[in-house]
Amino acid sequence: MKLSSKNLSIRLETIYDAIIVGGGMGGLSAAIYLARYGLKCLIIEKGKGRSLWMQDLRNYLGLPPDTPGRDILKNGTQQAIEWGADHLRGYVEDVVDEGETLGVKVKVGKTESIYPVFRSNYLIAASGIIDHLPHLENMQNVYDYAGYTLHVCMICDGFDMWDQKAVLIAGSESQINAAFVLNWFTPYISVLTHGLCSVSPEMKYKLADHGYPLYEAPIARFLGENHQMSGIELVDGTLVQATTGLINMGSSYHNHYLKGIAGLEWDGENLITNDMAQTSHSRIFAIGDLKKGLNQVSIAVADGTLAATQIWRNIRRSSPARKWLANIHMAS
Repeated sequence: MKLSSKNLSIRLETIYDAIIVGGGMGGLSAAIYLARYGLKCLIIEKGKGRSLWMQDLRNYLGLPPDTPGRDILKNGTQQAIEWGADHLRGYVEDVVDEGETLGVKVKVGKTESIYPVFRSNYLIAASGIIDHLPHLENMQNVYDYAGYTLHVCMICDGFDMWDQKAVLIAGSESQINAAFVLNWFTPYISVLTHGLCSVSPEMKYKLADHGYPLYEAPIARFLGENHQMSGIELVDGTLVQATTGLINMGSSYHNHYLKGIAGLEWDGENLITNDMAQTSHSRIFAIGDLKKGLNQVSIAVADGTLAATQIWRNIRRSSPARKWLANIHMAS
């Protein structure tokens, strides 16, 4: 069922089997499996997640290479709801371990917001991360290329950069090291810092030794048309030729709502999980980009399957078996 501020009150007394924070690839996978197991689940989706920005999902089994992430999200949401999952557009502010249940406080509505609390036996954290993009006065200029020929994931899109003139945009010296991995796909690399960091003599020497030009002036604008990048203009007037690029400026993790939960084991901003995506808290699971591991759509979808299946196993094992009573009565 689609929930909103107008009808969510009908679910405030419901104890869900699981609440899923995040309606991306992993969260929707979990919801579909939970619903098909006959369990009550709620997806809470804030919108504009990482997978929405994928213009072409070129490395997912069985899908046309030009399938955009938004189409998968739309179809996956519809599928989850049709199987019986609830779906609410909202922003999870906090999760509280109440003992028997987990209380999930949600902000619903950007104006005149309300703050309902939903409860569940399990929680699946699937809220993901968002990549940092270079900040320009005209951000639309960035959005015109991000996800098309300006990439944020080398594993996903390295093939599409093969032997092209590429820029690596890094926000720190350590992030410049991605150039020495990107060179598997192309040796024609220019490194830009967007004026965000200083570069040591040692790193400058290493770049020069590989033949990779370094530009430390801020970016003025990206050049090209129809989402196809042709170069970058810097504020000092320098023009850097490039038909593709990799942004390696870090990410923000949407995990704030879990920071008050005692007993969770972290590795930096990533949650540590077992092989079924279960955290060190027995009723909290983390999937996709929030858990330690590889950040890929295929991994997130598999994580959703694992988490949902473990929750079903836990509930099934603690529930009485269903019996064919008519046959029992006949036998007696």
